[in-house]
Amino acid sequence: MIDLFESYHNVIDLCLLNSALAFGCFLLLGVNLFSLATGGLMALGAYLSIWLTMQQGWPFGPALLASLLIGSAAAFSLGSLVLRLRGDYFTMATLAFTEVVRVIALNWDAATGGALGVFGIPKLTETWHLALLLVVVIYFTWAVRRSRIGERMRAVASDELAVTTAGYDVAQFKLAIFTVSGAIAGLGGGLAAHLNMFVAPGDFGFLRSVDTAIAPVLGGAWNVLGPVIGATIITVLPEVLRFSAQMREILVGSAMLIAVLFLPTGVASLPAILRRRLA
Repeated sequence: MIDLFESYHNVIDLCLLNSALAFGCFLLLGVNLFSLATGGLMALGAYLSIWLTMQQGWPFGPALLASLLIGSAAAFSLGSLVLRLRGDYFTMATLAFTEVVRVIALNWDAATGGALGVFGIPKLTETWHLALLLVVVIYFTWAVRRSRIGERMRAVASDELAVTTAGYDVAQFKLAIFTVSGAIAGLGGGLAAHLNMFVAPGDFGFLRSVDTAIAPVLGGAWNVLGPVIGATIITVLPEVLRFSAQMREILVGSAMLIAVLFLPTGVASLPAILRRRLA
């Protein structure tokens, strides 16, 4: 068991990290928001934590707290501007934010290392950090879904106009959820930077945001374990398909397409579907 962990500990760490990040988008999907801002928010948390630990001599804990705060502050500022948009316009606005952050990181050589990135980052992120974060995020999401906040989220997702008519401020409610999502992304960025020991602007671009947003949909957007299942599939599948370097991306995309077509409620619904078929 120990040998297995040592052989695949990097993949395990990535599964834990990506699962935690997916819960940020999972919360947003609960109020019909499909955000592609995760990459940009992660970049802010990552570069801030690197600067604090490598240049300012901060301990790892306070640096991670700063990453969480900058992620939540950036999400609050962004959400205040773009949450008035609806549907595709909101998604495009969040994607534009991620691209702006990536381009700034790409050209700000003094702070981010530019296209070459930052090397020699101390490996401070341990597996237990990531496991603890995932447990906390799962419990937080489970508690929220069972509370009055969860009831309001379901009401907003079902009929936003009716909730507004009932006297609730839906805009502020969505802003609060978007801010929590940003905090998770910022903290995830700080952990990712000190896990991989290397950071470049390309690590936080469009693909990172898409993978994080797709994970809860693939796993099951209404199942609390959906983000874990989806993120694990997205992380492990490319590793399994390393035998075919040229066909790797095609096979990954095809597998995800099949899952979405035949399991529209996510992979988490597969056991229930099999039980019905057997019955």
